[in-house]
Amino acid sequence: MSTAEAVSARPGALVSLLAFYRLLLRTQVTIPRLLGIGALGALAVLIGLFARFDDNSPQAAADAISGYGLGVLVPLATLWLGTSAIGDLVEDKLLVYLSLKPVPRWQLPAAAVLATASVVIPLTAVPLTASAIVAGAGDVAVAAFLAASLGALAYSGLFVAAGVWFRRAVWWGLAFILIWENVVAYSAQGAARFTVTGWASSVLGLAPDVDVQLEAGSATVAFVALAAIAVAGWLVATWRYRRADID
Repeated sequence: MSTAEAVSARPGALVSLLAFYRLLLRTQVTIPRLLGIGALGALAVLIGLFARFDDNSPQAAADAISGYGLGVLVPLATLWLGTSAIGDLVEDKLLVYLSLKPVPRWQLPAAAVLATASVVIPLTAVPLTASAIVAGAGDVAVAAFLAASLGALAYSGLFVAAGVWFRRAVWWGLAFILIWENVVAYSAQGAARFTVTGWASSVLGLAPDVDVQLEAGSATVAFVALAAIAVAGWLVATWRYRRADID
């Protein structure tokens, strides 16, 4: 086959990207994962119900969403799916087959980030929005949805990259969430600006009449920072995938 024929035989970029995306959705979305993340989301709604009885229910709802939602629910759900997005392909012996396809190497990590985010966002942002509503804090609901969605997008990039780089990426990710995203973010001055939860909490700060304990900067900068983290994670995953020995 000539070079021209080989190039013409390659699928279009959008076609192959969508094919990877659909494949990753099928491998990621399993009943145990849906039930596990769903249980964590239900707990968020229950916490919102308890916040309703607080004297300042909007502030209580914001505290719960920031502490539990953005600090625990969103990163754990994304870790579970993001690190396994490409890792499952390795276990199923599909990655070798996919690596032989005549498509650019950037597409598989990109599809992994998109697939992870598209599953995690509704499974986390919707329960956190519902948590604000049942707490009687409707003004917090929109900010909660935006914060959770952008946080999930940023974590998707990070954890897909971790899944490509590290063996036992889940354990590394758990240590990252516990130590850096929670302990260091709250205890070390200025550390919040280097965390996803800090920037996501800044978006939550858009809600009127609430004080968010952890803020990395302005909400406008947070939108850019969280998107940039997602893109950076994709680029790092692509760089690693291009140089990995696949067997």
